[in-house]
Amino acid sequence: MKRFSSLCLIAVVGYIFALGSNPALSQFNRARDEGTVYSPNAFKVPYLGVDGAFTVDTKEISAIDPRNPKRIVFQQMELFSFYRDLEGFTPIAEQCRYVYKGAAGDPFYYPEQSKTSIWDLFELVSGSTACNKFYYVIMRSPHGNPVHMHLRYADAKSSFNELLRMSNAPEDKTKVDPWWSVYCAAGVSGCDY
Repeated sequence: MKRFSSLCLIAVVGYIFALGSNPALSQFNRARDEGTVYSPNAFKVPYLGVDGAFTVDTKEISAIDPRNPKRIVFQQMELFSFYRDLEGFTPIAEQCRYVYKGAAGDPFYYPEQSKTSIWDLFELVSGSTACNKFYYVIMRSPHGNPVHMHLRYADAKSSFNELLRMSNAPEDKTKVDPWWSVYCAAGVSGCDY
C-alpha cells in the first residue's frame, strides 16, 4: 500500500510540474481566469485542428445562399482556397494565406445558450487579388451530429465585429439571414453530397 501511495504522489507531482512547464496550458489557465474566450481547438494542435476539404451541406438552405462557396480547402489553418463547385474545379480564390487573430463568442448564442459557440477569427496576409473578397474570415469549428462547421467572410471594408453581429440579424429566409453557412468534411461526415 505504501508503494501505491508513493507512486500516486509521484504521478500527481509530475502532472503539476508538467502543467507549470507547458506554456500553452499556463497561458490557457491564466486566460481562463481573466475571462478571455479561446477556440475549443486552440491547445490541441498548432493549427487549431481544421485541415482538409469542406463542402456546403446540400440539404441545408445555406446551399442556395450565393455568399457560400461550395467547397473550401484548408491547409493547416493557414492557406484557404474557395471554390464555386462541390468538386473544386472552379476556383474563386486559391492559396490565400491567413493569420489567426483569436476567438470570439457568438453574440447570439454565447454564453447564455451555448458556451461552445465560439468563432475563430482569421485575417488575410497574402494572396492573389481574388483573395481580397475573403479578407476577414470567421469560422465556427466543426461540431454537432453530423459534424459540421460554419463560415462567414468579408472584404477589407468590413470587420470581424460586423461578421459577428450577423448572428443577431432578424430572420429572413428569402435573404437566408442570419448568415449560417453549413459545411461538412468532404466525403466524410455524411451531410455533404
